[in-house]
Amino acid sequence: MIIIRALSRFTATPTPTTTKNNYIPLHTTTTNNNNNHPEQQHQPNHLPVRCLTITLLALSLGTLLTLWAHTGGGRPADRIDLSELPAISTDPDSSSNHDPCDPFLSPGYLRFDPIDPLDNNWLPFDHSCPPVSLLKPLSNDLQQFVTRNASPARNHPSSFALPWLVNRTVVLIGDSIERFHARDFCDLLSSSTEPPFHGISENGFSPSPSNSTTPSRSFYVSTAETPELKRRPSYLFDPDRPDAVPPTWPVDQRQRYLDHHREWADRDNIRTSPWVCEVPSYGFTIVTLFTFGLEPYQAGSYYSDQDWFITPSSFEDKLDQTLVPLLKRLAEQRGAPRLLAPDLIEVSSGLWDLRQWSEEDSRELKLPLDDSTEEVYLPLSEARLDWWSERARKALRHVDRLFNTNATILWRSLHHTRRHSVAPYSRVQQLDQFAAYLVRSIIANPKEFPSLARRLKIDTWGQKMLGFENHFRDPVHPKAIPGSVLWSDMMLWELRKSVAKLTQRDGGSRNRRA
Repeated sequence: MIIIRALSRFTATPTPTTTKNNYIPLHTTTTNNNNNHPEQQHQPNHLPVRCLTITLLALSLGTLLTLWAHTGGGRPADRIDLSELPAISTDPDSSSNHDPCDPFLSPGYLRFDPIDPLDNNWLPFDHSCPPVSLLKPLSNDLQQFVTRNASPARNHPSSFALPWLVNRTVVLIGDSIERFHARDFCDLLSSSTEPPFHGISENGFSPSPSNSTTPSRSFYVSTAETPELKRRPSYLFDPDRPDAVPPTWPVDQRQRYLDHHREWADRDNIRTSPWVCEVPSYGFTIVTLFTFGLEPYQAGSYYSDQDWFITPSSFEDKLDQTLVPLLKRLAEQRGAPRLLAPDLIEVSSGLWDLRQWSEEDSRELKLPLDDSTEEVYLPLSEARLDWWSERARKALRHVDRLFNTNATILWRSLHHTRRHSVAPYSRVQQLDQFAAYLVRSIIANPKEFPSLARRLKIDTWGQKMLGFENHFRDPVHPKAIPGSVLWSDMMLWELRKSVAKLTQRDGGSRNRRA
């Protein structure tokens, strides 16, 4: 149908127009004004024109077939059995598996489709490497469950389209990008299940419209809505002295800390509180942790006058005193001890590190921090990169030790932002490249951190978003379409490979108990 419509454009008679354009006709005739009567006009030989038309049609058909193949129409989409786990090599230096290729490592482009949200996929240029959409079989499964008003028992994963996804847990550690990814993942599933249960929430300042009756649901952990999950951290800085003031806290604000640190710990905020996304029929869970970069200056005192400031503020303390207790309470409430051992962990830091450097530059140079400030677009100094490198290594080692399994640890790459002084895109690019260099150096030198080197990988989602800045919620946050659709497919792809590693370690058992 697409080819027929396209060919009709070549064979249809053009509509006369008086508008000038750059179109150059292939054939022109000179009109003789003295021969106005049709019978008096010279009748041209139509054979060359017909031959030319046939030639053009043949060339057009070949071109359209090529374009059709490039856009996915002619791809063998079933070459990768997504219901099966890839066979992971036992060679520690090999990342090979039985899949013919990894589409997300292949050069390609992000296809944008505003009509069908789940068709926003990464298309490799290599035709032997088919594109992958894992959201589609998951969405189709949920549709069947809704239609039948029943879902298979989770102790029989083979009854699911994606059996390896049953009873799995993903942890996202980062910032608002992780929050939107988790929230959008659940929104996309419920919005693509007929009848659409609710739309996709583009506003990050209101609760998700999902609930216990929707195929998937997301919520932020709060005292009002989920009191069983929300508890004050046992300490904010020093485990032996819960009320201790961090040594880097400004001396002239010590009393402010003593007066308000418990209030800050008890806060609920939709932007900086943890989020949870659940697909109950699959027993699949995503848990997010918001961090203020790798280490906020002066223990985060710069942010203490903001309603979204929640202590503790350091990366490691957030994991120890917010994430781990939350996973324990969630496991108790859901009767799912599996939540304590995530099957995939994604880590990222950058936007908040860049923010505090921009604010530091603004204060030191006594310049306003707005879009007219060019100084924040200057390269980051070696001293700042060294500071960041030391803390990034420490953070990744902490994640590795805290979740001592063979589950993959992904470092999510940063995406190109619009012009924004607190996340200047030139520094975004520099820091993202530096992070990739750091991660690759850890992987290339396994003797230093053998466990981390074995588990660590780079998630190139941010790099694949380059050029889609017109599909943002605001200057920093990409919209669900196409951004979160792409992220969801990439996350599920990496989860599938991580589960393969874990089941291989466990002796080949592919079933995951609740």
